[in-house]
Amino acid sequence: MGDALLHLRIVDGPFLWGTYVLAGAVFLFLLLRRPTRGWVVTAASALLGGTLASLAATFVVQDVLDLFNSPMTLTARLWIVAAGASIALAVVNLWRSRWWRKAIAVWAIALFAWTATLGVSADFGILKNLGDLLDIEVEQPIDLASLAPHSVNPDGPFTEWWSAPVSMPTESTHGTVAIPASDPDFHPRDAVVYLPPAARLADAPALPVVVFLSGQPGAPDVADIGEVLDDFAAEHDGLAPIVVSIDHLGGDGGNNPLCVDGYQGDAFSYVNVDAPAFIESHFNVLPGRENWTIAGFSNGGECAIASAAANPETWGGVIDISGELEPDLGSERETLEEGFGGDQQAYDAAKPVTILAAGAADPATAALYAGTLAVFADGSEDEPYLTATHTLFAAAGEAGMRSNLVISEGTGHESATIEYAFEHAFELFYPRWGFAP
Repeated sequence: MGDALLHLRIVDGPFLWGTYVLAGAVFLFLLLRRPTRGWVVTAASALLGGTLASLAATFVVQDVLDLFNSPMTLTARLWIVAAGASIALAVVNLWRSRWWRKAIAVWAIALFAWTATLGVSADFGILKNLGDLLDIEVEQPIDLASLAPHSVNPDGPFTEWWSAPVSMPTESTHGTVAIPASDPDFHPRDAVVYLPPAARLADAPALPVVVFLSGQPGAPDVADIGEVLDDFAAEHDGLAPIVVSIDHLGGDGGNNPLCVDGYQGDAFSYVNVDAPAFIESHFNVLPGRENWTIAGFSNGGECAIASAAANPETWGGVIDISGELEPDLGSERETLEEGFGGDQQAYDAAKPVTILAAGAADPATAALYAGTLAVFADGSEDEPYLTATHTLFAAAGEAGMRSNLVISEGTGHESATIEYAFEHAFELFYPRWGFAP
């Protein structure tokens, strides 16, 4: 029962809409009292006061202090305003009312706050189920011993020799796996793995791999990329890359180790050394940098391009979705002082644009950059990330990478942008992997 509750979808479906309807009904109940002059004035004052208070709080927290370091959509702001007005209405129902109305009003305060939380979450669309929202892992562990053994594919692209066998499963699967860190001070949460239908065969072919990094706050997740790849696999005889979403944040969705070694543990080494070694050892993946891609969203996007720029011998592909321009703890001063101990040189060296420029100046690295397929994607309404995306797209191109820009019209820092980005990115990567002509 508890597991079923944690799997409830909160981006759409009956649970979400049922909550909306319930909150609306309770709001009307609290509003519709005997229409005396006193109650009309009280209710109107509460609604106006709650609206103004929530507008002011949102302005200070989001627009002045930028505590979330992320843009907020109009829809999200409206949910916050609706919550503020509704809660204020519930509060004034605590006076001059019977005990049962008081009890409903107290319960309604929590209901309105919860409904707004669901509304904002659904607007971003990144947290898919109740477990995601509560930061409770709902995936089941993968039995590594049950996976297909390492194999060697026939020569040539998949299009020349692959056809889906009758025994191939019709659906993908996903689950968790623990990938340990070599640094005892870095404590990653379990990775989440996506296995396409072709990877589930007893004699599965070796497949490319995509390592995916979430935003911050965030957690390993393959929901968006998995939905996109399910469609691609259905059109390509079950073929899709194995996806391993790892925890580059280190044990807590609120952590921000800046994708460097030292601050909050050796996050950079975990992403670029520990995780690839584990994946290569335990999964039937293809060798060769052209078959290894690192992808990320927001904070994870910055880490993805920094990793691809610093370790092109490992990563032959990179997908940076709504990525930050550089390591960021909220402000340049805070990042410099807290994240890098005041060392400006170390701070600058960790920035993707710096890494790309240094790599382009080295002939051996520049030669690898020439074979790196890079996709930079964002939503047209996703400032300030959109500016960062354009900057990094240009920097990667100037460094010699095969840089591509994808813009999702009308979307912001949200799930819709992620899905659009992967849809267009994989159109470029599928021919590279030999899955398509």
